[in-house]
Amino acid sequence: MNNKIKHKFFEDQFLLLSIAVLLIVFNWHFINYNSTYLLFWCAALSIAWQKKDQLDLKSNLLATIIGLILIAWLLFRGAVSEFQSDVITRIYPLISIAGICLLATKPSKIFQYWREIIIVSMTGIPWEHIFALVPTVGKIAILDAKIARLMLWYVGFDVRRVGNLVMLPSGSIKIAGVCSSFDLLGLMWQSCIVICLYFAVAKNKKILLILCSTAIAFGVNGIRLCLMAVLVANKSDRAFHYWHGSAGAEIFTTAAILLLAAIYWLWIKKEENILDARPTSS
Repeated sequence: MNNKIKHKFFEDQFLLLSIAVLLIVFNWHFINYNSTYLLFWCAALSIAWQKKDQLDLKSNLLATIIGLILIAWLLFRGAVSEFQSDVITRIYPLISIAGICLLATKPSKIFQYWREIIIVSMTGIPWEHIFALVPTVGKIAILDAKIARLMLWYVGFDVRRVGNLVMLPSGSIKIAGVCSSFDLLGLMWQSCIVICLYFAVAKNKKILLILCSTAIAFGVNGIRLCLMAVLVANKSDRAFHYWHGSAGAEIFTTAAILLLAAIYWLWIKKEENILDARPTSS
C-alpha cells in the first residue's frame, strides 16, 4: 500500500512539473520573456523541489477545479487572441503560478509556496506601462546621459551633453524610454529579491547587494549607450539598430545579471575561506 501511495505521489509531482513547463513556454511566447525571467522560473521550481518532502500536496476538488479553469482560460485566451501587451497579458505569470499552486494543494496551504509565488509574479511586472506613469524615468535618462558622457570623455572622445542628449562631433543620441536604465534597474532589483529568497542572505549583505545591482545597472547600460553613440557618430546604422534593439539589449542584460551573480559568488567564497581559516577548538 505504501509503495502505491509513494508511486502516486511521484506521478503527481511529474504532472505538476509538466504543467509548469507548459506554462513557462506559454509565458515565454506571449510575454516575450528574456533569459533572466526564465532563470526566475527555474529558481522557483528549484525552491519547490528542494522542499518537496515537506510540501502538502493534497489539493481538494474545489481548488483543483479553480486551478484547471485558470490554466484553461490562459490557454484559450492565448489561442483566440493575437499577441498583445496589455495589462491582462502581463499578469499571465501570476495567474499561471496561482493555477499550479491550486492544483498542488488546497487554498489554506498555498502559503507554503510564498517564495515561488513572489519570484514568478515578478516576471509579469508591466514595465512598458510603468514607463508612462513614473515621472522619474526622465530623470533617470538624464542621469544615464551624464554617465555616458563621463565614460566617453574619460576614454578621450570630444563629447557634450544637453539634457538627455549625448552629442559627439559627428552624431548624437537621445536617451529616453527603454534606452534608459529604468528597465535594467528594475530587473537587477528583482534579481536581488530572487537571490535573497533563494539563499539565506544576511541583512548587511542585502543592502550591499542592492547597491551593487544599482551600480551595475547604470554602469552596464552606460557602456551600451556609449557604444550606440559611437556607432551613430561613425554612421554605422545597421550595427546601431542591432544594439538598440531587443537582441542587443538582452546581451547587456545577461552580462549585468552574470556580473551580479559573480559578485555574490565571490562573497560566498570569501566567507567560506574565512570560516576555513578559523582555528578549530580542541
